[in-house]
Amino acid sequence: MEPDFSKIFHQSSKDHQKGHPPIPADLKDWPDEWKTTYYKAYPRLPKIGLDEDPPRADFFDLIKKRHSQRDFTRAPNSKHELSLILKYSCGNMGEMGGDRHRRAQASGGGRFPIEIYPIVFRQSKDLKAGLYHYNVKDHQLDVLWDREFSDEDIGQIFTYPWVKDATVGIVMTAVFWRNQNKYGERGYRYILLEAGHIGQNIYLVSEALGLKCCALGGTRDENLEQLIDIDGVTESVVYGFAIGK
Repeated sequence: MEPDFSKIFHQSSKDHQKGHPPIPADLKDWPDEWKTTYYKAYPRLPKIGLDEDPPRADFFDLIKKRHSQRDFTRAPNSKHELSLILKYSCGNMGEMGGDRHRRAQASGGGRFPIEIYPIVFRQSKDLKAGLYHYNVKDHQLDVLWDREFSDEDIGQIFTYPWVKDATVGIVMTAVFWRNQNKYGERGYRYILLEAGHIGQNIYLVSEALGLKCCALGGTRDENLEQLIDIDGVTESVVYGFAIGK
């Protein structure tokens, strides 16, 4: 019988101190890497600027209305809509001091291990189909691959057949070292919690924009990691979303 690795991990990560050094109370005693915000960058690739002017929305009304929707129509999303989803789910919200910023999501220790890769299935009038990376620091899209995605292509990276009718797939990856160099095994818990925080924000922003949204457990991780060109070990897929109209 196969061991239950989830149970083993959960039990072994209950100890706050296991796998990492004691965390001094005085921030002056922390190593520099604990006080540094790391951003993944693609400096040689083309950039697309994004905007951040949101509509007004009633927060409590959004909570009541939020639900998963899968009946997508293949109608394209605008760059403005994607801009707001990215900005208000995981973007920088204001300075914390120095070069550090608050973000839209809670993050254990402010380590921000999650990277976001939007996959635009259907071209709109102001955004081409392709694979992108969300450049949080500059609120831009890094253009990784300008290409079309057929239904067959989408079926190779997401398991659910209805995803092919969405317009955008949002893929979250985790750069594990950012959390685990400080929090050890328990840091893995914080990574998954943060992905959930971002996911709820994606739902609420989508609702505010009148878009349909559904979280995806059915990601074909190895195919996605090959598409994004990450090793699946130091950086790996942890969550996905389908968005459309």
